[in-house]
Amino acid sequence: MKQIQFYITILACGLLASCEERTGYYDADQKGVISLLTDVEWKQTYEHKSDFEPTEYKEEGWAYKFNANGTGSYKWMSWSDRTINGDPIYFRWTFTTDNFTVIYIDKSAQFWLIDRLTPSELTVTSAFQDPVIYPNTDKTICKFEAINK
Repeated sequence: MKQIQFYITILACGLLASCEERTGYYDADQKGVISLLTDVEWKQTYEHKSDFEPTEYKEEGWAYKFNANGTGSYKWMSWSDRTINGDPIYFRWTFTTDNFTVIYIDKSAQFWLIDRLTPSELTVTSAFQDPVIYPNTDKTICKFEAINK
């Protein structure tokens, strides 16, 4: 019995010694992506669905706001006076990849593959299946601009 306890103790010590020290939830690159995404509100200016003509939104369109706590909202808004048509739609979002290039939005059940993210521009490939895992899924290219505050 003592021999079994000894082996269990040795095994437990080995497992505990192999654990890495916790360094935080996000690395610098991940924090940078979160900051770029959540620091502004995004207005959709362009949409191109497969087999359809592209649509440009010049006067009004969808405006998205991502919050750092994983919540967000989108609404139909006039660009000139920022009036909202209808109620905002609230959602939860999360990154599905370690490099923070794919976002899942629960309310619309969409995946967004981030193609370009700067302080003023966001371009995504939107799909109902993860476009990284399912590259042949139907996709929509969406372009956004930061809304000046």
